[in-house]
Amino acid sequence: MRNLSPKTKVFASIALHTLVWGFWFAAPFLFSFNDPQRNQPPKDPNFYYFIWIPMILSLMIFYLNYFILIEKLLFSKRILWFIVANLILIVAFAYFADIIRDLFITPNPDFADKGRFANNPELNNNFRQKPPKEFLFGLRNLTFFFIVSISVAIRTTSRWLVTENQRKNLENENLKSELSNLKMQLNPHFFFNTLNNIYSLIKISPDKAQESVHGLAKLMRYHLYETNEEMVPLSGEVEFLQNYIALMKIRVASNVSIETEFNIENPTTLIAPLLFIPLVENSFKHGVSPTEESTIKLKMVEQNKILSFEIINTDFPQKTIGLNESGIGLDNIIKRLALIYPEKHNFVKGYNNNHFFIKVVIQL
Repeated sequence: MRNLSPKTKVFASIALHTLVWGFWFAAPFLFSFNDPQRNQPPKDPNFYYFIWIPMILSLMIFYLNYFILIEKLLFSKRILWFIVANLILIVAFAYFADIIRDLFITPNPDFADKGRFANNPELNNNFRQKPPKEFLFGLRNLTFFFIVSISVAIRTTSRWLVTENQRKNLENENLKSELSNLKMQLNPHFFFNTLNNIYSLIKISPDKAQESVHGLAKLMRYHLYETNEEMVPLSGEVEFLQNYIALMKIRVASNVSIETEFNIENPTTLIAPLLFIPLVENSFKHGVSPTEESTIKLKMVEQNKILSFEIINTDFPQKTIGLNESGIGLDNIIKRLALIYPEKHNFVKGYNNNHFFIKVVIQL
């Protein structure tokens, strides 16, 4: 019923209550018979008095609790008042049932078991009498206590479901808001780094700077118009990374070796957009030296809905910031993975033979 409109939920609730109580009141007709072979209901009208009077009172107690007492007292943490109110209500209704019993219900000698007690007039006369008041009073109290318990259980469960639904909606809104904030962090970070790269090329090589502007336009077009959805095809992300790497190759020196491998089994597999670009940015920002031999190796493999992304770059201590100070980009992807793929991802980072590496495995 979570996706139904409020009006539909009200009608559904009314229909459910009507169905349950209708069955409750029809039970004496359905399951009580004098002679099972003849399939006939009891002929003694007192039978229905004994059954239906407690039922009507039970109905009243149920809805007094359901609509008033539970909301006003129990949910307001006035538990003692709630207990006292129900004790008074149950005792009053039980006495009221006894009054009705004395006024309207009379013994019916036709229902005495004359065959069984024919030789004992005293027993036969006792059988014709009404059941003891003490017995019925105690039985009604137990019944009313049970009805109150059912009312509390249903009302508290209903309230818990509403509260849980509200909590989940709030969590979803907070999740969307946090993801939006993380993405907004990524936009200026990525754009700022790329503009710095183009700026450094303007004086050195205007042609390369012009080519870089064209490449940046392609990247921003994807960034602005194709990443607005929560999930995008993996093929679009691969193309975006390839375009970014091509843009970076324009500015790096010949001493930098860049190797990429993309092995995608299903290009239409959906993934969160712009997830790996911070890692590629970091590899170019902190793993490339203008004078020393530098290496960047990127490998992405997707198979059977499992995506593995691994990137390794040379480590230059004087330029590379520590693992716990990895900047906006690395913190960004760690947070996004935790939000989008909880318990469905593995993130590993470290150093190996003077190389910094990161490996991310995601169950898509």
